[in-house]
Amino acid sequence: MPRPNGIRYKKLVQIGKPDDCWDWLGSINPRTGYGKKQWFGESWLAHRWVWTMFFGNIENNMTIDHLCSNRKCVNPHHLEVVSQSENLRRGKGTKLTVEQVKAIRETDKFWGSRKALAEQYGVTPMTISDIRCGRSWKDV
Repeated sequence: MPRPNGIRYKKLVQIGKPDDCWDWLGSINPRTGYGKKQWFGESWLAHRWVWTMFFGNIENNMTIDHLCSNRKCVNPHHLEVVSQSENLRRGKGTKLTVEQVKAIRETDKFWGSRKALAEQYGVTPMTISDIRCGRSWKDV
């Protein structure tokens, strides 16, 4: 697939200093807040389009994480290819770290410990069960 034209790219992005967010000036999905781009008859998320332009194809089952948490940002230095699981863990709703999940898995599984661990880590007892049984955080 051809690489995007640099002139077109510059018209669609508010380029600033290398460390600044570069906001997408093209179309924005009002429901998600992500930029979008039509390219050779395909609909692309703007940050995936920019990543592809700078670095090439993104492996299957991988996603792009906005390190700056700004959904309009397409600065390639603010983007990182990660697994979907890792991207979700990095989100605002995640309460646990990888180290905490490992610690939960290493604890003795005696009756009643779920509740104590849940209180310790600020999650529900069901979250503790899901971690221990491998229903969540499977890749840790």
